[in-house]
Amino acid sequence: MENVTRREPLKLQFRPLTLDDKLTKDGLEAVGTLTGKEPYYLVGGIAVQSYLPTSCRRPTSDIDLSIVRPLNYSGFRIFIKPVEEYLRDHHYKVRQRKHSRAYKLEVQDTENPEERLLIEFSRRNEQSFESAKRKLERELANSKKKILEERRSTYVVASPEDVAVPKLVRSVNCIARNPDMKRHVPKEKKVLSEDNIRRRLDFINHLRDEVILTPSDLDSVEELRLVSDLFDVRLLSELAGFNTAYFLEACKDWDTILKRTDNRDLVFEATLPEHILNSDR
Repeated sequence: MENVTRREPLKLQFRPLTLDDKLTKDGLEAVGTLTGKEPYYLVGGIAVQSYLPTSCRRPTSDIDLSIVRPLNYSGFRIFIKPVEEYLRDHHYKVRQRKHSRAYKLEVQDTENPEERLLIEFSRRNEQSFESAKRKLERELANSKKKILEERRSTYVVASPEDVAVPKLVRSVNCIARNPDMKRHVPKEKKVLSEDNIRRRLDFINHLRDEVILTPSDLDSVEELRLVSDLFDVRLLSELAGFNTAYFLEACKDWDTILKRTDNRDLVFEATLPEHILNSDR
């Protein structure tokens, strides 16, 4: 279902990280123990970072995995065993968490307890998996294998199109619920200069600092998410690049952006390149 969970995210309690941080790399190396053995791919912030240079990476606090098979709690505990073993062998504490839409591993550095990371595994029962199976298998088939920087491990990431489309959906839904949020949708595309990217990252970090001070303010949480999503899609579309035909195919699985609406067009115009917009018209 196309919705946003309205609760304070656990990850806001953690210091945000990038793909350049050791803890993130160790987390990805642990995830890499699943490569070739389990059907998974990364989505979310770390997936975005995997396609961008260091200067463009927006810090985040979790590694999100989409799992292409049903996963209950007992199955999850078996599934993540090699991930846990890798992390414990590298002197991390690992705690399992069970949430309504995902199973989570909370990873903590034993030498620096303030350093923590969440690894999230999508949670689907047999019925919910069957309803999403075609979409998930398409995304897995179009995923990319990435080599972990400065290491030999590999991990699997959703295609740029499949990373971006859910962020577009979430953005359109956000401004539909909160029309005032339209103020964060750029009216014109600024050139992606180093200075403009840095300014946007600074603004996102400022919003995050404010959310941390008032974590119960869920509107501020949504504001941070919207600004972050718009930033991610714009950079992915121009720096990683989208395949037009596959982008339009991926959109067909999401009613929010399959149907032409003013909010949908507003978000598309602010984030997508001309070749996508021209094909969409």
